[in-house]
Amino acid sequence: MSVTDMKEMENLVGEVVDCFEEKMKVLYEESPKLFEGRSTELEWGCQVTNCGLDLITAIDELVEKFEVKLHNGEYHREMRDWQRAAGIK
Repeated sequence: MSVTDMKEMENLVGEVVDCFEEKMKVLYEESPKLFEGRSTELEWGCQVTNCGLDLITAIDELVEKFEVKLHNGEYHREMRDWQRAAGIK
């Protein structure tokens, strides 16, 4: 089973995207002049929602990419510079 299919990961991704969407919606409330001639508040809200949907897809794909790398052994015996500096073997 893929990590991206697990309910806990879905919930975490959902929390991140919800937070992002909230911050973006507040942007309109705090600085409506930035949107003059470009978007109404309703239009901005729809754009934020669409962006959130794309963000969910992108995060899921990214998690899956690194999960595959991990399962394929791409991190086996690979040591990062910070690990070497810390004396980790």
